[in-house]
Amino acid sequence: MTPAELPLDFMEGMAGVLRILAHAYRLRIVERLDLRGPAPGHQLLAELGGAQGALSQHVSKLRQAGVLRAERRGKEVWYALANPDALTILNCMRKRQSSGRDLAVGGRR
Repeated sequence: MTPAELPLDFMEGMAGVLRILAHAYRLRIVERLDLRGPAPGHQLLAELGGAQGALSQHVSKLRQAGVLRAERRGKEVWYALANPDALTILNCMRKRQSSGRDLAVGGRR
């Protein structure tokens, strides 16, 4: 069975999400929230490392793209995945890594 051609507007939307996810730290944020669930910003920073300002900028971009949602709980802002579709690329990466194949194009470094 031949797959149907995807509509251009769908492809444009997905390209935008892929551009946002095309950063290792942002992928790490998505992975952390997928594996351990929602967390406040200070916990993400403690677990992932890096600078607070960098985390803030990355989380902001992920929120603007609809990948994450934020919820204020008292003085803390908690982050959670808002769009499970964002996990598709992460799951493809996990599958590729578990197969023992290199992630480089063509399987070569």
